[in-house]
Amino acid sequence: MLKPRLDILPPEQRELWPELAPTDDLGLVLYGGTAVALRLGHRISVDFDFFSDKPLHHDRLRHAMAFLSRSTTVQEEPNTLTVLVAGKHEASATVKVSFFGGLTFGRVGQPENTEDGVLRVASLDDLMVMKLKVILQRAEAKDYQDIARMIEERVSLERGLSAAREMFGPAFQPSESLKALTFFEDGDLRSLGEREKAVLRQAACAVQDLAPVRILSSALGPAI
Repeated sequence: MLKPRLDILPPEQRELWPELAPTDDLGLVLYGGTAVALRLGHRISVDFDFFSDKPLHHDRLRHAMAFLSRSTTVQEEPNTLTVLVAGKHEASATVKVSFFGGLTFGRVGQPENTEDGVLRVASLDDLMVMKLKVILQRAEAKDYQDIARMIEERVSLERGLSAAREMFGPAFQPSESLKALTFFEDGDLRSLGEREKAVLRQAACAVQDLAPVRILSSALGPAI
């Protein structure tokens, strides 16, 4: 069981937290920066990203998740739903919640349920994989902060690179991800601290041969 660092959630997310409980029964697992922050407590993260290998059934989702009745839809497509959830109080800010289904890349670690039973959180190994992939698509300091913190917590960069290669095939080139980890001129990457940059440079330079990593399961969450 995972004891989530709920102290990193802004008030609006903390208020929404109990209402996320149906996600586990729907086969949804929390990924993204909030999943990393709930595990490590290193920064504030302001949205929720849920993944599933199962097709996303929008009607079932709306029936199970009561908060969707007070949300504004930002994006709705097959296997994708992104909403802004209004708080219960007039002055509350909105919370962005995204659901993604039909994801076939599998996982290399074991997700954990939070000890309060609210939701299931992806493993740090799988979160590392996702972050190593996303830095090839955007240059945002928060992703680099997450990777640096995971490295400090002894999450293997080499394993993450190898797993990403296994999960995404030719679409993921470890060498490109390593280059990205040592280049801090794009986007808001200049805001990274010197310690974070040093952690990333040192870890990237230490990578040698990538040992094969086995995909444990094609299912991201529990069988439903």
